[in-house]
Amino acid sequence: MVDSMKKVIELNADLNSDERNLLSVAYKNIVGSRRNGLRMIAAIIEHEEGRGNTARVEQLNTYKATILAELEKYCNELIGLVDTQLLPAAKTPEGRVFYEKLKADYYRYICESKPENEKTEPANKAKQCYENAMEIAKNEIPPSRPTSLGLILNYSVFLYEIIGQKQEAIELAQKTYNDCSTTVDDNSDNSYSEATMILQLLRDNVSLWTQDAEQAE
Repeated sequence: MVDSMKKVIELNADLNSDERNLLSVAYKNIVGSRRNGLRMIAAIIEHEEGRGNTARVEQLNTYKATILAELEKYCNELIGLVDTQLLPAAKTPEGRVFYEKLKADYYRYICESKPENEKTEPANKAKQCYENAMEIAKNEIPPSRPTSLGLILNYSVFLYEIIGQKQEAIELAQKTYNDCSTTVDDNSDNSYSEATMILQLLRDNVSLWTQDAEQAE
């Protein structure tokens, strides 16, 4: 599917909404499987370390490095496509926000499995891309549109999970939920269900994060 989308981009890099979503799904499939694999390997490594099985841990770390290299390869490949072809060709605010958010998400995925001393560069790049997207959305897209809501959802996850700005993440998600709950009905039938689903995810995250904060006190 990735190769097919690359051919589409070669013909015309100004993708419509459906084509953008297909591109996102294509890379999500290959990167998502590796993100899941890294989580599983991390859990197994922790278990084997507890058993003192150093030989097994060494094998697993080698395998982990291979998967991480593949993940970074595909993330950087997509980021490169966005930078060199897709973003320059994007003619609409929705398209520009989509691509800035996409870049930010894939920098975030790179961060997830990096040791702390290697997270700074991709985290800074992710933050910049999220902020670029936020600026475009703030000026040109209604806040209750799925594009804007999805951006806030992912940016708040980045703040909470990657750079540890937990209170800021909670406040951003809560404010967005409060502000947009009353205007979500302004969406068309096609986007209403998507917008309400994202609002629910924002509310779920606020509940979970608030509970975690209370338990940590």
